[in-house]
Amino acid sequence: MSLPAFAAGPAAAAASAVVRPFTTASFVLAIDGLAAVSFSKCSGLAGEIGVEEYPEGGENRFAHRLPTRAAFPNLVLSQGAGPLAELWDWFAEFHVAGLLAPRDGTVVLLGNDGGAPAPVRVWSFTRGWPVKITGAELDAQSPGVAIDTLEIAHHGLALRAVV
Repeated sequence: MSLPAFAAGPAAAAASAVVRPFTTASFVLAIDGLAAVSFSKCSGLAGEIGVEEYPEGGENRFAHRLPTRAAFPNLVLSQGAGPLAELWDWFAEFHVAGLLAPRDGTVVLLGNDGGAPAPVRVWSFTRGWPVKITGAELDAQSPGVAIDTLEIAHHGLALRAVV
């Protein structure tokens, strides 16, 4: 059996090295002024640019498609209920003072390449605030893990370079 043309030679051996994707097993939420917290689930690391169609008079082959504004879904993070209450306190700021200070933060995906965990991807969000927090469902009949959920609205998300 012969090798394909692209796999011949030493350069091809380096080019054909297997690149494994990052696992999502370990990540941390860091918010300005609060302690970093590990979470077991995160969704909402996305962005979308809206499109407006503009039909031009006399041009029947297509409608022009123009970008409008960016939109970002809320970040939704879940973790096993633990002793850390800072996130609940951040949420309670609005109920106590009637004001809520937005904070910048990051979601850091940690990779373990044979050594200590190190950041492999970092998403940063700006002017975030908690819009919903849900405590664990308590059921003495269920042997499940107690899970807290935090939902954060924000003004933008960016994938930062990892140094």
